[in-house]
Amino acid sequence: MRNLSKSGLTVICLNLVALGALGFLGFKLYDDANQVIIAYQELHAAARGKEDLKALTETLEGTVESRATLTAAWLRSEGLILFIEKLEGLARTAGIELKLDEPKATIGEEPRLNLAFAGSGSFAGLHHFLVLLENLPYRLEWQTLSWSSNSGITWSGNFTLAIVSYTDTNAIP
Repeated sequence: MRNLSKSGLTVICLNLVALGALGFLGFKLYDDANQVIIAYQELHAAARGKEDLKALTETLEGTVESRATLTAAWLRSEGLILFIEKLEGLARTAGIELKLDEPKATIGEEPRLNLAFAGSGSFAGLHHFLVLLENLPYRLEWQTLSWSSNSGITWSGNFTLAIVSYTDTNAIP
């Protein structure tokens, strides 16, 4: 093997030092690039969160009337007396006599209010009353409907229905 001169050894050492410095600078550049990417991702997530919050706020503000309508479509236990008065008013509007049994709230998979009532009057009046009931903003399920003619003009009917959109705040499921 040939003997290396001092100058050759110096060149090799300088090349190794330069290669080490280049590796160190490359590592630092890679680390700085990762930090920039992480900072950009955090900034993007924060900006996206602000956009999502703004969109949610706009959606909630745009649905105020719809939510009020939806809330009104549920009969609450506190409003039961007003509802019964409304039924009696609908019966007067239709021109029939109404006899309402005591409402019974049932708690199961979904709470409901069961109503049984009897009405008498003209056939057109009874039919008009049922149409008015169907147009109430509550979800109704008819259980029974029975009609009979008492005389030529007077009809009577026994009806049972359940208000499915009923909320009983006093009941414990």
